[in-house]
Amino acid sequence: MLSHQNPDGDTLGSMLAMGAILKKSGHIVDHVISDPVPVIYKFLPYTDLVKIPEDSTLQKNYDLAFSLDCGSLKRLGKAKDLWHKANTTINIDHHISNEMFGKINCIDPEAVSTGQVVYTVAKQLKIKITKEVATLLYTTLLTDTGCFSNSKTNETALSWGAELIKFGAEHESIYRKAFLERPFKAIKIFGSALKDCILIKKGQVMWTCVNKDSMKKLNATSEDTEDIVDYMARTKDVRICVFFREDKNGTKVSLRANDDTDVSKIASLFGGGGHKKAAGINMSYPLEKAKDMILKKIQEELK
Repeated sequence: MLSHQNPDGDTLGSMLAMGAILKKSGHIVDHVISDPVPVIYKFLPYTDLVKIPEDSTLQKNYDLAFSLDCGSLKRLGKAKDLWHKANTTINIDHHISNEMFGKINCIDPEAVSTGQVVYTVAKQLKIKITKEVATLLYTTLLTDTGCFSNSKTNETALSWGAELIKFGAEHESIYRKAFLERPFKAIKIFGSALKDCILIKKGQVMWTCVNKDSMKKLNATSEDTEDIVDYMARTKDVRICVFFREDKNGTKVSLRANDDTDVSKIASLFGGGGHKKAAGINMSYPLEKAKDMILKKIQEELK
């Protein structure tokens, strides 16, 4: 079971849930991610089972490799070597920008989260949803709907959430741990980024950034910056928000749209992807060049 780099609630929850479902069917399962499980998600069941690609206990070849919530093969990071060596590859996702890189591709852009696709598979296999699996799937639902606030929040999403609570998902605890509890350093880098927000294009676009020096000074990690762009998107009359984070090997770009602008199309031009209103890019360019390229393209799109 493989998920994308810098795992979020959907890729992690769907991967662990799918693994648990397959174990119920008698399969032997390994869970592999290129990056560590984020601290905020370590409360989830089975996170102690996650391995890194270099783990010596992994097999050299697998009968099946599943990719969960990953729009492109590149996003598997070092784990893609296991993907290439598997006899059969199964790509499960809900991103409309998915590159269909599996031998079998199970992509549902209408699904509220990849976890919902996994839930459908479980029902078709007639696998009982345990409290642990319900907790994992509810996490995919809550994180990908922005706590039931974005356009994915429809009748299906709400009724599915009710089903998962019926199966034992601890909804209040999941919300608190995934959205409210943050370490002090995360609050500090959050404040630093918001303080430096800039409006361009007559207030239609808001952007900000944090550089390596700021991250080092506050001892912050990439995980500590994950919510910044979502908070920026609360700004009245702003159409697009962009957050740039300088990394050791380049720049991470997060995009959000408050209108009908499809930021996933902008992201795809630079090797990224995601959803219409929420997308991301990992760029190999330094911060200043990445800012110039992305902001120029966004302003062109808004003309």
